[in-house]
Amino acid sequence: MSPSPPTPVPTRSARSSIASKTSLASTHPALDVSGPDWDEGGLTLADRIAALVDDFTPSAIEEIAESGETDTAHLRVFFTSTPDRDAAQVAVATACGPAVRTSATSVADDGWAARSQADLRAIRVGRVIVAPPWDLAKTVAAGADDVVVQIRPALGFGSGHHPTTRLALLGLQQVQLAGLDVLDLGTGSGVLAVAAVKLGARVAVGIDRDTDALGSAEESLALNGVADHVELRGGSLADRPDTAHIVVANLTGATLIAQNQAILALSRPGGYLILSGILDTEARAVAAAYEPGGPCVWRAAEDEWVGMIFRRRAL
Repeated sequence: MSPSPPTPVPTRSARSSIASKTSLASTHPALDVSGPDWDEGGLTLADRIAALVDDFTPSAIEEIAESGETDTAHLRVFFTSTPDRDAAQVAVATACGPAVRTSATSVADDGWAARSQADLRAIRVGRVIVAPPWDLAKTVAAGADDVVVQIRPALGFGSGHHPTTRLALLGLQQVQLAGLDVLDLGTGSGVLAVAAVKLGARVAVGIDRDTDALGSAEESLALNGVADHVELRGGSLADRPDTAHIVVANLTGATLIAQNQAILALSRPGGYLILSGILDTEARAVAAAYEPGGPCVWRAAEDEWVGMIFRRRAL
């Protein structure tokens, strides 16, 4: 393969900002993946691999075009560390078998990270406009009820350009946030916590286990002038964060199912759980995991991704 500079395909992670790592590293651990472009369930190889490597802090996925091939896809997945790359290779091989081939590699940094970030532009999700600092001109046309969230993208993660982030942003606009507390699990760039406060929440708490993500989120708070209303914490669900009226979790379907009891326990009676990062093939299992705590009151889909809101039963 002779790849061109990669255009990031955001995974549903949105968990980790790796700006400091990509700007300092001279090489990037990567995994080359080749296999059938579509599976029996209709998912592309890029989406299948994105879901499989999501727990191993991927930083970007490059789709590589090979002339003369129509049924085979070639990807290069970049990681923040060699151990994560190697663990992801094992996960892909275990899940996909011999039909999908993998090869570990390292790629020299030629400035593609900065170039790819510069290509991202402002987007609108309902009343929320998410804009990078270099594309704020589009926010001039924002209406009186619109909310502008300024985010400096870190390889596309948590910038609003992936359907899972957009579904979470849309979900935040389906519930009354005024005066309520919001808990953002896996805050990443902080885009959801910032949006929640700008949509009326009293305070938001963003939690992430990745220190680089928290650094990115701190920058987002400063850019948006909401540092007094958003608290950032390092840690995970195992650290038992405080409960909140509104819990938003843009994670993965597998994580949402595995951690359903811990996540349900974080939402106060009568409150709402806003869940995203769910493939449509996972939606039924996610619903089954959360409906014992209260009904699904909203569902939306974009491409193969699904967002849901569950209303917690009052005591």
